[in-house]
Amino acid sequence: MKNPVKRAFYLGVCAAAHAKHFLEEEVDKLLKAGHVSEQEGKKIVDESMNKMRADRKHLQKHVRKTLSKGLKEAKPLVHEGRKLAQEVAAEIVQEAKTTVREKARIAARRAKKAKKVAVKAKKTAGTAKKVAKAVTKKVQMKAKTAVRKGARRAVSKAKSVVRKAVKKKVVRKKAKKRPAKKKAVKKRVKRKAARKKK
Repeated sequence: MKNPVKRAFYLGVCAAAHAKHFLEEEVDKLLKAGHVSEQEGKKIVDESMNKMRADRKHLQKHVRKTLSKGLKEAKPLVHEGRKLAQEVAAEIVQEAKTTVREKARIAARRAKKAKKVAVKAKKTAGTAKKVAKAVTKKVQMKAKTAVRKGARRAVSKAKSVVRKAVKKKVVRKKAKKRPAKKKAVKKRVKRKAARKKK
């Protein structure tokens, strides 16, 4: 309803026009029937039109009065509605702020935990690096000692092989120089074996 006063006014004008038309028809019927004279008919129509105009003005005053009264009564309600809306909005904003604060606190706690974990991981990585260095040094030392030992063994084996080879050569050389001695040694060995059998 855009303007209720205008609507009421137009409604009254419409009603008055319709009523005038209806009244004129009725008076014309009475005139034709001969119950009323022409002057009396005009007088009836004028009186009823004046009465309708007065009623319309009275109705307009009443509508205006009712509307102004309704508006006066509605103003405090509108103010209350605004206040209530502001309070609700303030509560919603406050709840949103507390929620955001809580979420921020939770995020800060998680960030601290993540930072602690990162620091621990860094320390662990440093320790692991040190341990790895120590282990590689030990492994290198053991490998070096194993290589040294292996080399020593190989050298000692080579020396023993060389000694044996040298001995064999020496023995051969001696055997070549003194073949008679060799034959004599063989004879002795045979005699000893024969004695043992008896």
